[in-house]
Amino acid sequence: MPRSMTGYGEGLSMREGGVVRVECRSVNHRYLDISVRLPSVYAAHESLIRTLVKEQVGRGRVEVRVTDQPGSQPARRVTLDQGLLDAWLDAIGALESRIGKPLGDPVRFIAGQNGILTVEDQGEDQELVEEQIREALIDALKQLNRMRETEGEHLALDLQDKTRELKDLVRLIALKSEEIPRLYREKLLQRAEELFGDDRPEWYSDQRLFAETALFADRASIDEEVTRLDAHTEAMSQALASDSPVGRQLDFLIQEMVREINTIGSKANDLEITQSVVAAKTLLEKIREQVQNIE
Repeated sequence: MPRSMTGYGEGLSMREGGVVRVECRSVNHRYLDISVRLPSVYAAHESLIRTLVKEQVGRGRVEVRVTDQPGSQPARRVTLDQGLLDAWLDAIGALESRIGKPLGDPVRFIAGQNGILTVEDQGEDQELVEEQIREALIDALKQLNRMRETEGEHLALDLQDKTRELKDLVRLIALKSEEIPRLYREKLLQRAEELFGDDRPEWYSDQRLFAETALFADRASIDEEVTRLDAHTEAMSQALASDSPVGRQLDFLIQEMVREINTIGSKANDLEITQSVVAAKTLLEKIREQVQNIE
């Protein structure tokens, strides 16, 4: 079954206390349009995200959002300024020599001085970040495609029902069209009898009537249009049973069927055929609306 272009997926990756969350949303679009939103510190990984999305999605507007999960804390470390510590120890030693007695434990005093101990964020491991983004994005895309497949299956079943209904209308039009020349000939005969009665002019003959009927039958013939419609509806049924992206193919088939139906409508000389043409055009418009959301 074909896939829909509407879906949502979410993925999480937890590694060494860090959490990366990826959300994927998709809607219908003529082509594949990828929008990526992520923190500036992850900007270097945008090309990876686009590549993975292209591998999993063929068509539609896809929005990918990458965030740090609230509550995850960046790794930090405390550093000691060894040079500054040595300078303080030398200064304290000189002070003790000057006053002639020890000052006691200087650790608490030195540790409280500016610059001795500093706290800084530890740079993230970019390889680890890339692994997390890849893991979370793949999970999100799997969920997205499962949702697209589920909705696509429902769309395909509905479209198959509408395609069968369209086949029935085409069959009805074809059967009715076979009667049109006979009905036209009967009307001509009736009209001639009304005009001339038993007093026919010399130029009037049944051969002329038959020729006129044959010309009308040729002008009103829709055999070619019906044959092409049968081929198009069969191609649509096969496409709807396929697992490949068929959205563009279905768009083309609908355009061709609308053209054939309009041609039949222009040749119609019967009320029932005209009504069937109107019903077929209405049905094709419903099919077109549904096809707009198929990948």
